[in-house]
Amino acid sequence: MSFHVRRARREDADAIGRVHVTAIRELCRNHYSPAEIEAWAAPREPEHYLEAIEHKEFYVADDDGVVGFGTLNPVGGEVEAIYVNPVVNRRGVGRELLCTLEGRARELGLKSLHLCASLNAVQFYERANFERQQDTSHRLASGVEIACVLMSKELRKEADW
Repeated sequence: MSFHVRRARREDADAIGRVHVTAIRELCRNHYSPAEIEAWAAPREPEHYLEAIEHKEFYVADDDGVVGFGTLNPVGGEVEAIYVNPVVNRRGVGRELLCTLEGRARELGLKSLHLCASLNAVQFYERANFERQQDTSHRLASGVEIACVLMSKELRKEADW
């Protein structure tokens, strides 16, 4: 696998949507009920991603097509998303996306990051030195609430994982 991470472009929106839905349905199913999965994975129009692509730190992992994506909201330092296509799961795609977001956060002068981790992703973030703050829930656009974990990390001058 020879992916590279780059800024997302408008024309990536369809592929981002496919990765998003596939990752939720495949990688989250052992932690959430079928009803929660379907509420979370409800297809989104490509326009759903365009605002974030244009106004946030939005990156994709590209391997002759989008295989993962990550989004950082620099206002407040929130990692809003990291999703990876299940066919490339555990091959360093998520790690590289998170490293890219952390690097951008440092460049932007952020001192810390926080996120709301899905239950299946908690160990991934712990390996990246994020610390659990508290168990909570996240309300999806459909109104369904899913369990998640608030996590945070103080940024050092250099990557620490």
